[in-house]
Amino acid sequence: MTMQIEGARVNLYHHGDSGACIYVGESEKTGGDADRLDELLKKEAGDMEYNLIVFEISDWNSQLSPWPARPAFGDEAFGGRGSETCTWLVEKCIPELKAGGFIPKDAPQYIAGYSLSGLFALWALLESDVFEGAASCSGSLWIDCWIDYIRGKNIVRDVNIYLSLGSKEERTKNPLMSTVGDCTRETYELLKKNPAVKKTVLQWNKGGHFADADARLVKGILWLLRQKGYHRRLCG
Repeated sequence: MTMQIEGARVNLYHHGDSGACIYVGESEKTGGDADRLDELLKKEAGDMEYNLIVFEISDWNSQLSPWPARPAFGDEAFGGRGSETCTWLVEKCIPELKAGGFIPKDAPQYIAGYSLSGLFALWALLESDVFEGAASCSGSLWIDCWIDYIRGKNIVRDVNIYLSLGSKEERTKNPLMSTVGDCTRETYELLKKNPAVKKTVLQWNKGGHFADADARLVKGILWLLRQKGYHRRLCG
């Protein structure tokens, strides 16, 4: 099911009446990524109930970056409009989906993403009190000021956080992106020490940044779903 919410395209995949809701930001330029993600998640989820909500992003570098930052490649800097996207998600998208009966009103809310969307997912979790968990898969935690941000961040509710990274991602000649391994490790260590983080994991995957992106994202989503065990009731 596809709808427009305050000018943004939202793809909703409903699998059960009581399942958790998982929000994922994807680029509107990537066509059928939402369908492919749902197919892979459905295949791996087994008897789990869930609602996958994929919201499309028109300006990737701007709408998913939490603050303005220098570019990783070329001269396209990060615009820092992530707060607009987070506000839209929390104050417009989720309430409209609940009011319309498209998602269960009392279901747990999770957020997940890959690359810059993975950074946004973790940041949006920390900036709001809506989400119970986040999966930041190959997240762009190399962005300027990230470590300073998370060192000083007060987490306002109990959460579960999944981090992952490809084994070759830090082996790049790009001086900014080569810090992703150290930034991800330090983020994980800081989260482990935070009493509000009930469960956290850092999963290492084979390959570079673009290897098996959908499969890596599905791993993170499944980890979140398994924290509370949302399963269909089986007969017999």
